Amino acid sequence: MTQLLKPLSFWSVAILAIGMSSMLAGQQGRGQGAAPPPPESQAGHPSGKLVIWGDIASFDQPATAPTHCILTNRFKRGQRLGFRMTAIDGGSGEVENTTVLMVHLKYAGQTIDIPMRWRGQGNFPAREYPRQPSEMWTGVWVVPADAQPGTLSYTVTAMDRFGRTASFSPFINVVSQITIVE
Repeated sequence: MTQLLKPLSFWSVAILAIGMSSMLAGQQGRGQGAAPPPPESQAGHPSGKLVIWGDIASFDQPATAPTHCILTNRFKRGQRLGFRMTAIDGGSGEVENTTVLMVHLKYAGQTIDIPMRWRGQGNFPAREYPRQPSEMWTGVWVVPADAQPGTLSYTVTAMDRFGRTASFSPFINVVSQITIVE
């Protein structure tokens, strides 16, 4: 079901992700703009397999809304669905900050690729984050106004600057999948 990325150079994947992000910035659900390139690699990396995992949450606006960042898999039309992931160097147990992640959402018979942005750079409001969220990548999709109720599936693929790849799929139970509700 999940196909791993073909071996490409890290910079090819990074440029592709940034280019896609810029190209799609004006489309619904993709208004994050271009992400800055990942930082230089950390000492001691790579030292194991690349490991990724994450969840989905409500990314309602404003960020101070009571439902913002609440874990859920049930979304209404017009609601912002947030994908949150982390990438770890399996040998050191440290965040692999050179990773480029992409969500592959199955919707209306097509696969929508949603680039994820590393959150380890930038200014984050102290009222939301007690520290810099250096272990987090995020991607956003806005449920279309004409979305039909039902379940959607997704996977996430990743590649770091060392060419290591990983993929993530949520549990296969249908109650764990993204669900569009009235």
